Amino acid sequence: MQSQVIICDQQSVYALGSSMLIHQHPEYLKANIINDFSMLNEVMIQSTPRVLVIESAMFKISETQNHELNELLKKKIPVMIVLNEQDDFVLYQLIDSGFSVIVSRNVTKEEWLKGLEMARKEKVYFSNDIANKVAAMMNNMEDVQLVDKVYQLSLYDKYILIRICQEAPSKLIASELGHSKRTVEGHRTKMMQLFDVKNVAGLVKVACTSKLYEHYLSNPGLYDFTLCANTSSL
Repeated sequence: MQSQVIICDQQSVYALGSSMLIHQHPEYLKANIINDFSMLNEVMIQSTPRVLVIESAMFKISETQNHELNELLKKKIPVMIVLNEQDDFVLYQLIDSGFSVIVSRNVTKEEWLKGLEMARKEKVYFSNDIANKVAAMMNNMEDVQLVDKVYQLSLYDKYILIRICQEAPSKLIASELGHSKRTVEGHRTKMMQLFDVKNVAGLVKVACTSKLYEHYLSNPGLYDFTLCANTSSL
């Protein structure tokens, strides 16, 4: 039976190009393109076998998006992740969460279709460049563990860490987040203890090594202070 392909991608031109590849393939029905997770429920009610193609940027760094990611896995719907170049920060977490088919956005047509086929058959497949990145991560488990720790931080703490990299004083960060300078300094101290660093320079190194700051530069909207204001855990 032919499978329905649902492309969830915010880059409309790329999504359209992907759908054209699918139209030429006899094993798939016409692709359904959506640009928001909220639209998934509307297409999930169909009884036709489905394969989801989702760009990694759709999984925003927040509790809500992590919950949606886990719900997708529970439904056991075949998924192929298209990893954006700037999203190396989330690669390990995607794998750790159970996604087994990941291709980069710049793969060849043949690799993209191979990934789709492997997802439909519920196999494991990484495009060549992703496989190389995974191998490099496995050879340096300390960095992988650091990325995992950073990823588990609250959005509030990630914002503070990013602003520290930008040399913002605690008083200014506190004003942006709607809390006292003492609260921000408390979060900073907790992160220094978590990462076993002795000073602010150590926290900057953590943000750079884990690629958190690089991810922020590519996705600033994900770290909008209005999303994390007044969410201190202290």
